[in-house]
Amino acid sequence: MKQNKTLIKLASNVALTGALVLGATACSNNSNESSSQSSKVSKAKKNTKKAVKQNETKLKRTKIQVSQQSALNKFNEKYPDTKIKEIDLKLENNNYVYEIDGFDKTKEYSATIDANDGKLIHSSSEKLDLDELNQKALNFDSLISRDEATKIAEKNATGVSKEWNLEQDHDTAYWKVEVSDGTKTTEVKIDAQTKKVISTKNDD
Repeated sequence: MKQNKTLIKLASNVALTGALVLGATACSNNSNESSSQSSKVSKAKKNTKKAVKQNETKLKRTKIQVSQQSALNKFNEKYPDTKIKEIDLKLENNNYVYEIDGFDKTKEYSATIDANDGKLIHSSSEKLDLDELNQKALNFDSLISRDEATKIAEKNATGVSKEWNLEQDHDTAYWKVEVSDGTKTTEVKIDAQTKKVISTKNDD
């Protein structure tokens, strides 16, 4: 009789232990499911935020109505017989502008042109420094276009191209393209003649 009571007690303890284990497992599973669900929601929100920012960039890019050549023509109207050494297309006060730098034998010239309507926003000139007298001009005929640089940049970085810079350094012309995925920006440097990607640099 005493042995039966002992067996019954042991069986009760086993059953109770099993119930506790099952309960703890269920709680743990619920906690894991809740954590996983929270992580998925957080990731979805982050992806949505990225997509929204990329679409905003694309929308702003549609406001670029003035071609690079038209901007260069505007610059040459203001400063005839000059050579071009650098051209930027970037966002300024939520609007795209071209910033163009050129030179002749005695002076350096700079102009900012609205990329939406082609208006000259700002212009200036100053005397060349001695170390700038032998600088070389960009030869656009031998360089890839901004559109081609954009395609190369977006193959080598995640996101949408938003700003462009074309300049010459030690007789080699480079495109620097900023690509944004909504949270970080990557600068892709491309040889404007060979199309080779020189470097990619993240700016979180």
